[in-house]
Amino acid sequence: MDRRDFLKSSLIGAGLLPLLTWEEAKAFSLDAELMPEDLELPPKDAQVFNLTCQYCMVQCGYKAYVWEPGKGRKVKGAYTTVLSGEWVHPYFINRVIKDGKEVFVAIVPDKDCVINQGDHSVRGGGNAKTLYTQRSPHVASKRLHYPMVRLKGKDSPLIRVSWDEAAEFIAERFTKIKQEHGPDALGMIFGDWLWTLPTYAILKFWFKGLGSSSYAGNGWFFDEESAGISAAFGSGTRSFTVEDFETTKLLVTAGTNLQANGSVWWHRFYLKNLSVGKAKHIDIDPCRTLQAQMAEKHGGLHLQIKPGTDPILAGALIRLVIEKDAYDKDFVRKYVSGFEKVVETVKDPKFSLDNASRATGIPKEKILKAVELMIENKGQSMFLHEKGLIHQMAAFEAQHAYAVLGIILGNVGKPGACTSRAGGHPKGTFAWPEEPPSREHNLNIYEGLERGKVKALWAYGCNIFKQLPSLTKYRPLMEKTFLVVSDRIHTEMDSAADVLLPAATWGETDLILASEDRRVRIIQGFMDPPGEAKPDWEHVVLVAKKMGIRGFDWKSPKDVWDEIRSQNDWIKEMDWDSLLKAGTNGLRYPMVNGKSPDRLYSDEMERIMGKRFFTKDNKIHVEKITVLKDFDPKKYEWGEVSSRYPLMAIDFRLNELWNTGYTYWDTPGVYERTPDAYLLINPVDAKARGISTGQWVVLESPYGKCKAVARVSDKVPPGVVAMPALFPKPEQEFNYATRPTPTTDGSVDTMVACEVYPL
Repeated sequence: MDRRDFLKSSLIGAGLLPLLTWEEAKAFSLDAELMPEDLELPPKDAQVFNLTCQYCMVQCGYKAYVWEPGKGRKVKGAYTTVLSGEWVHPYFINRVIKDGKEVFVAIVPDKDCVINQGDHSVRGGGNAKTLYTQRSPHVASKRLHYPMVRLKGKDSPLIRVSWDEAAEFIAERFTKIKQEHGPDALGMIFGDWLWTLPTYAILKFWFKGLGSSSYAGNGWFFDEESAGISAAFGSGTRSFTVEDFETTKLLVTAGTNLQANGSVWWHRFYLKNLSVGKAKHIDIDPCRTLQAQMAEKHGGLHLQIKPGTDPILAGALIRLVIEKDAYDKDFVRKYVSGFEKVVETVKDPKFSLDNASRATGIPKEKILKAVELMIENKGQSMFLHEKGLIHQMAAFEAQHAYAVLGIILGNVGKPGACTSRAGGHPKGTFAWPEEPPSREHNLNIYEGLERGKVKALWAYGCNIFKQLPSLTKYRPLMEKTFLVVSDRIHTEMDSAADVLLPAATWGETDLILASEDRRVRIIQGFMDPPGEAKPDWEHVVLVAKKMGIRGFDWKSPKDVWDEIRSQNDWIKEMDWDSLLKAGTNGLRYPMVNGKSPDRLYSDEMERIMGKRFFTKDNKIHVEKITVLKDFDPKKYEWGEVSSRYPLMAIDFRLNELWNTGYTYWDTPGVYERTPDAYLLINPVDAKARGISTGQWVVLESPYGKCKAVARVSDKVPPGVVAMPALFPKPEQEFNYATRPTPTTDGSVDTMVACEVYPL
């Protein structure tokens, strides 16, 4: 099956404009305006820039081709094939401003990038359509062009000012707040996907410059997301390489839908492995997704688990492996510390096969079949998990338990084998400045807001009025602060912002980002930013200098990078010129004497780095598995289910929606796929409430409410409903119904007891 047939057969092609030939696009009755008369293709002498995608953790490689209008090749039908990696769809092309003049630009997936090999996701395929262009009044109107401030408080209008005036305004207010209330009264929430240079800049400014420990990342609000993995390996860094998806014998996914959120990874696994019978897939997910259906279709399993009961399932699977005496004894003996704690823990009756089936809702025969597949393919399996675990009840317990399962089966550091997170946000920064001592008792910025301790917030590269949990309670508190916003576009935050700072973004400045298989790449700027927009790190420099804070004398992106790499031995050898030469394939960390291991925790890593793991004793540690002894779903959200709130709500990710859809959601070909948020509800629950497909419904929890269009479906089990995460439309945001406090282990939680009723 080639890629085109695959897209059609899986029913996901119709919405993916960039993945179709022009003839196919017309067959799907797509807008003929995609082929304007004056369209040009890149000429051979076009300027070429190296890029990676601006969205997900896969970080596909792209080329930007830039040329003057009239010098490109004219369109004469299809000039190459999709699978050549040189195909240019009209969707890849736009007109932008470079050096003050209008030019054509084509953003084309790079066939020579080892990650995507010319492939792309629906999001990445639309990169060109997100670019600032004066030809699109809609796109132009969304962008922030100039600094703006409210000079006389929240009730005064935002007015345009110079950068100097805006920086002075922030500096004066920050200084006053710090003097009157202490440094921790200054709060900051940053997008940890915001690329390496600005992330380092804001952290250095906050910790070293201001001395504040009041901060959070928009993707890991209360706690470190990789805690369950790093407790075992000493690091949460992803350990696999993209080629492993083509060589693994078994893929085990829990709380991650790679088909929707790591599309190119899943394409490689599906097309070159699963669909041709070389591998199997076990998908652990409360929802029956396309990924789950494909797993079953090709001889694998969908374990449709009761949300939040993953620690029970993982403990039962571990117990069965040990009872069958099928764990990797040599690997455990050589590399694992604390195995006896694992044996002791899973003897608890709660991890028996019978109890696990009752607690998780998974038939016993499916659990046994899963164990058989895991044992059959031990040492050749990829165990991957992501935010479906990390943002739920007992996140640490679930993450660590699945890690232990993969570890005792020897799925570590081998071709086609890993035990790892599946992705998340691309690497934020490689240098984390020392945090102020107050951080030990200042882990939750929401508590600071609630107590009135946090007086100011800097929303840095993230939409805090959409991306954060519990917005019904906490958005009003955030609105009351002195609010500084650094962003590329106008958002809901405008209504409360005291300062708006326009950011130059992807394509408009040089950036650095690392993929989840540890490739560091320069993303080259190829066009002018709109108005007076500046790179995010420059926002920090201007304010720091106004406050008289030293250490922010950077003149260029290279200066920031040189400071970062000087603090991290993993990347110290990666100078700017070397990264430029490495192009879209980049340089892989950790690097020692010019060499980098393909996979972490491997023989190759030990040869290169002198150690196999990032722990002090060079062992994997599984002692913390004992936390499973106290696990009980009723201690968490399931204890809140009642006659008033009898259902459990969870969220999921849409293929076309990355984060909040910040630059591209209303791009033609994207938002039409899902014009409104929808709520999956089982037919049993829908019938009891008089709900039918297409009907607007309200999801109400003890903490707030939102609305969606009902989809009655057995893709969720009875008692469970599901909504898209971070949906961009007002009143359709699940985060208005989520819990106002972190779970007992400190994780962000997107499970909540609820009721659903017709609007």
